[in-house]
Amino acid sequence: MAEGASAFLGKMLRGAIATVTKKVPSSRDQITHGKTPKDIPAHRISPLSDVMTRFTGPGAGVAGVHPSTEGEVSCNVCCESWNDRHERADGAAVSLYDREKATGHQSGEPVADVFGVVSYRNGGLLAVADGVNWGQKSRLAARCAVHGSLGYLEEHIKSALTTQEVIAYLLRSFDNAQTLILKENGTLTTLVTCCVCQLVDGRWVVCAVNVGDSFAYVYSSQNGSVREVTVFSHQGERDMRLAGGTLGPFDGYSPDLGNLTCSFTFVEPDEILFATSDGVYDNFDPVVLKRATPSSKDESDALPFMTQLERDDAGAKLMGVILRRETPTGFVRNASDVSMSLLRYVVSLTEGKRRVFEEMMDSNKQEISARTRELPGKLDHATVGALQVGFFPTDPSEEQKKKCATLALELGNL
Repeated sequence: MAEGASAFLGKMLRGAIATVTKKVPSSRDQITHGKTPKDIPAHRISPLSDVMTRFTGPGAGVAGVHPSTEGEVSCNVCCESWNDRHERADGAAVSLYDREKATGHQSGEPVADVFGVVSYRNGGLLAVADGVNWGQKSRLAARCAVHGSLGYLEEHIKSALTTQEVIAYLLRSFDNAQTLILKENGTLTTLVTCCVCQLVDGRWVVCAVNVGDSFAYVYSSQNGSVREVTVFSHQGERDMRLAGGTLGPFDGYSPDLGNLTCSFTFVEPDEILFATSDGVYDNFDPVVLKRATPSSKDESDALPFMTQLERDDAGAKLMGVILRRETPTGFVRNASDVSMSLLRYVVSLTEGKRRVFEEMMDSNKQEISARTRELPGKLDHATVGALQVGFFPTDPSEEQKKKCATLALELGNL
């Protein structure tokens, strides 16, 4: 990052660290969680109406899956258009890995993250999956996960009449995703799927299910803060090298549902629900940013010790700061602003580490490690899907279509 940006980051992160270490109450009390639909409050909802838009990525996204066996999985999405990008229902993905100068080949290709967002007149669906490790099979697993989850929900979610039924359909959509992954011979992937809907009393809610380390957040347009919806899926110390849970053939056939979590929270109109892969949120972690240490044993370390809970809270607070700062207008207006602001940040943050890898491509691992050890950031695939809470406009304007074209061009230049 540029020197000015780095100084700003340090100042803001020190403020976030100071806040969480003073034991200021976090937003966890706003989240209800559990393992089954019965753990979630039973509120009556207004059934979702007709689909307005569908958007997926990167590349073909869920449209890149063509189920080989009909009738065994719900696969409604393969028959639909997934090119309807809208500023209220958007997503984007980039690779933060280094690129070989001679050939232009980028490490970690293809991007194994996938997002899908479906907007309804009175709500929507959002899913993000992160294929474990690199390669075509990892991307296939992620595509199948989002394809299978959203495909099932499009066929069944309109039947839900309560929030508990929404959670039940979300869980069944994970079964459908697992079946599709196995049928298509995919490997392992994380998955988070969320549903935004309105209660019959007019309030808005988010219901979510996740497994692994793909998480969901809500950005408040009123105070510029970020709170995590899926926070109870990772309460202990988290090893960034492990997903914590996966769909796919974890033991040859069954998934690893160790951290499968159902979550529920109230939201306000115009707040923005977003989901990310670990390539995004890990780059807000104070330890990854070299501003804190995860170990309390080294008393000589000048960096403050932070527990995992404190790191999660500080990361969410920093997300809010970056979203307020990185948006060209000075404040987040829509889902597109959230997606692009977060990706601009992680690309900028990891620039120094990426440059070292590119310049030292012929060096040994020890030399590269010595150069990159103290640099902030984590190289990974980075994906954001976002959905704005509230009623969806009936028809996109010509101005909206131009904005979408501009966003696509900007993403290509990141």
